[in-house]
Parts: sequence; structure tokens; C-alpha cells
Amino acid sequence: MGGGRGKLLGLAVAAALLSLAACTSSTGTTTARGFSTLAPLPKASPVASAGPGAGGPDVVVVGEGETSPTQMFIDLSANQAPAGKVTFFVTNRGTETHEFVVMQTDTPAANFPLTGFEGEKDRFNEDTVGVNVGETGDVKAGQTKVLSITLAPGHYAVVCNLPGHYRMGMHQDFTVI
Repeated sequence: MGGGRGKLLGLAVAAALLSLAACTSSTGTTTARGFSTLAPLPKASPVASAGPGAGGPDVVVVGEGETSPTQMFIDLSANQAPAGKVTFFVTNRGTETHEFVVMQTDTPAANFPLTGFEGEKDRFNEDTVGVNVGETGDVKAGQTKVLSITLAPGHYAVVCNLPGHYRMGMHQDFTVI
């Protein structure tokens, strides 16, 4: 990550964390494989006063967005966490709607084949590349969602699987130790 982009990312994440403290609630009913995956946003977030990546090893701050018409990103404050409950604070810093999907898989995040999914082209098939263990559903521009899930040790890929977004770079490897 370049120095300028890194500073900008740090400022954006810090601003997002401070805005979390002002929220009264942000709940959802998204489920993945029958499990409730969205947790209510606390009135005073435990990471609101901490810097990026702070708040404990089980808290990951996520930024999603676009850098150009052909390039998108998922930035993580940490690329690993201890086994157990992991909380992802996911903020869409872009102008397009994104999602945040956690896939348990042995396949590196950048190596999923784009075969189509749910009748849409330019997506990977979530049913064949691994196990979807949780997701936020759609995250609109400027919106933050909280995803708390219990993760076993192993390799995961965090992705956006909306049409074209994975191909444009919205994927990262994540390890649970």
C-alpha cells in the first residue's frame, strides 16, 4: 500500500470508526446457511476510540470501494484472527453497492473460476469453491454493517461476489489461527 493511499486509508478508517460510536443501531437479518450473521451495532462501539486494527485480535475493520472504473478493493485492518467469534466492521467507502462474503476454502482468494452464480455471469459459484460461512448482504455506498461470526482455524477468502466485482479485485485471503 503506497504512503499516500495508506494515510488516506487510515484517515478513512478512523472516520468510519468514529461514526460507529454515533450510531444508535444498525441491525439486519441476513443469514448464511441458516445462521444469523449480522449483529447489532453497539451504541458505543468498542473500537470507536481505538485506531485501525485495534480493539482486539478478533475485530477486523474492512473498507470496500472502487479505485477506478475497472479496479475495486477490499482492505482489511488484519489478515488473520484467532479462532472463535470474529467481528468485521464493513464500510463501503465507494460509490457502488458492494457485499462482504466470508468463504471457508482451501483455494487462494484470487483463484476462483468465474463460472456464473444464481443466473448471473461474471460471478464465481459460491457452492463449489468452498463454504459461505457468513455475509453482510448488500452494503450501499457510505453504509457500515457489522458481521460477527464464529470461525474455526483455517483458510478463508473474503470477497464481494456481485457481478464483476470479484474480477475487478474484491478479494483477500484471511487466516484463522
